[in-house]
Amino acid sequence: ERFLKKTGEHILQGLNPGGVYQAIWCRDASYILRDWFMCGNIDGILQQIFQIWSHQIEPNREKIVFGRGSPEMKFLAEVAEEETEKTFTGALPTTIYQAGFSEVYGRNPDIDSTALMISATSWILTASLSVKQEKNASFNDSSGGTVASEHSSSYISALLSKIGIAQLSKVAEYVVPRMLKAVEYLQKRDIDNDDLLEQGSNEDWMDTALRSGKIVYSQACWILALNNLSILLSNTDRESDAERISKLADRAARGVERVLWSEENNCYLDMGRTHSGNEDRILTEDICLYLIAITDNTHRDSLKMTNNVNATHHEGHKFMRALNDKLHERSLKTLEAIKTRAWREKWPLITERELTATGPWVLKPYEYHNHTFWPWITGLEILARSRFEKAEDCEYLFSKLASEGHPHPHAFYEWINPMNDQGNGAYPFRTGISAVRMAIADILGKKNKNKTREMH
Repeated sequence: ERFLKKTGEHILQGLNPGGVYQAIWCRDASYILRDWFMCGNIDGILQQIFQIWSHQIEPNREKIVFGRGSPEMKFLAEVAEEETEKTFTGALPTTIYQAGFSEVYGRNPDIDSTALMISATSWILTASLSVKQEKNASFNDSSGGTVASEHSSSYISALLSKIGIAQLSKVAEYVVPRMLKAVEYLQKRDIDNDDLLEQGSNEDWMDTALRSGKIVYSQACWILALNNLSILLSNTDRESDAERISKLADRAARGVERVLWSEENNCYLDMGRTHSGNEDRILTEDICLYLIAITDNTHRDSLKMTNNVNATHHEGHKFMRALNDKLHERSLKTLEAIKTRAWREKWPLITERELTATGPWVLKPYEYHNHTFWPWITGLEILARSRFEKAEDCEYLFSKLASEGHPHPHAFYEWINPMNDQGNGAYPFRTGISAVRMAIADILGKKNKNKTREMH
């Protein structure tokens, strides 16, 4: 709770990641917007959702540069011609710099930027619309605006009293067609029709690791997008669309289980390729996002905002809601694999070993994406471990992020060199702070629910 109060002022200062990064990154904004919602910054959220989706790529809408992170394009940016923009139609850019100018970092739009923004937008609108239906809301805020530990529906209802249902409906009317168009774009990334999306080098958050192919993290982003969008569609009386999107989520999750589970390694692994074309099944910490995706909006998710949503009957949710014994066992094995293979002397690192190649920059070991500690992804790992009742691991990881003995809490840095405990990159890095705050909110939500059960 002290950490939440200490970090609240940083979150509300902007939607950009912070530090030297002044533009809006869609993937990072998805975490910051959720955090804003729980801080009560409703007006800011609605404005930014409009702003971000207004930059959805369409031919001749605005200048798009692309390719700066692509080895196939020799890491040289180009201005997208109309024909290229047509192939990008429906995606969100990696970065929104200013009116009329955005960037796609890789050769193609990254999957996670579009998918995570669908997920966050749908989650926020679902929460807003569902609690608007409740009556006799009450609100008590005594924490100076930093209230991410409060998640009762009455709390959210009181926040939403600041805006009218008409304004909320206007936002939904604007973005839902755009999100459906974004789903159409992402579906095209399944090149071989195996229900898994394929990507090229550097087309995700780890934009120097040159990983391509079928990436677990990217499938998780896709599943989160589909799951949350289908619930929103159901809550806005678009049952046929909700059913169709829900079935896509089910098929994507089954695809991960069929293709990306490694019995030999006892965890989910990318079906990745190096730039030279060789297969590379390296374990990465961000596979934990898949465990979050399959438990999202289930009883394991203390932040779910779907109590009034009639979406549980959809076939596509059955796979994730049931979380059968086999799926549960695989999740626990994956968490253990991350702990035994990617924690170096109990530092949680984003890769289990040093990368064989990087680009556009040649990275030394323990630099940027090369075998380093990222608070952003560690926040996701805490959330995944919270979903599976790994309280001791959560406490240990949080102690690494919020240590008072360091000049600044580790959670404030973009990344950290585990060899010398040196913070690097943007500071303060809002994406990491928000990811950690979301994980803490989930843990506190579970504690509150347990207290309530004990009282009854």
